[in-house]
Amino acid sequence: MRREKAARRRAPGQALVLVAVMLPVLMAFVLLVVEVAERWIQVAMLEDALQQATRSAVQTMDYAAFARNATGLRATTACTQVRRTDAAAAACQAVIDQASAYFRANLRGVRGLAEDPETLADRVTWTVLPAGGTCNYSSAQARPVTEATPLLCAEVRPMMQGIVGWGHFTPLILAGETLEPIR
Repeated sequence: MRREKAARRRAPGQALVLVAVMLPVLMAFVLLVVEVAERWIQVAMLEDALQQATRSAVQTMDYAAFARNATGLRATTACTQVRRTDAAAAACQAVIDQASAYFRANLRGVRGLAEDPETLADRVTWTVLPAGGTCNYSSAQARPVTEATPLLCAEVRPMMQGIVGWGHFTPLILAGETLEPIR
């Protein structure tokens, strides 16, 4: 009976050992949650910046066509998978330059970029389809976008860094917008 009482008796500081063992595990868990949440927010901000750039750029219509009660972009022919630097000789240069300018402006508030916003904006791959069509992306998991109205699509893989600093990550950011038909 005395042995049972002696075994049940607690020595001072036993809980402190348990806390010392659990504290590093809890800290790692908290840092993991913070990192995942921050990366999710950063990707959402970048997706929004690219989506808003495509939405604004697709609205840069051909006003001569608009006067004829038709809709159209300022591009005369389709351009598929073109970067801004390659669009200098393409017929879709005006639309891509406008979209790239909007994207650069939208990148000002994006956190976590591990590269220069100018470099990132130059790496965006644009697809301009003035008569509508299908935008196919480089990733097999991405669903193609098909529209009968003028269409502008974009994709980029930015180099990003989380808040905790556990290395770089490169999410695939996709966007696609169409010009709404006149009714």
